[in-house]
Amino acid sequence: MDFQDIARIAVTVISFFCFLGICAWAYSRSSRKGFDEAAQAPLLDDDTPHGPRA
Repeated sequence: MDFQDIARIAVTVISFFCFLGICAWAYSRSSRKGFDEAAQAPLLDDDTPHGPRA
């Protein structure tokens, strides 16, 4: 094993743990409220005119 092999292994392991961290953050209960609000944003009707359309 040379340095390049060890570096590739290290980058792969670090990337995997970053992926797991992002998944844990995305599915955590504390993030749910913000994600639910963002999911409903396109569906909300604000009833205000946006000006003339071209």
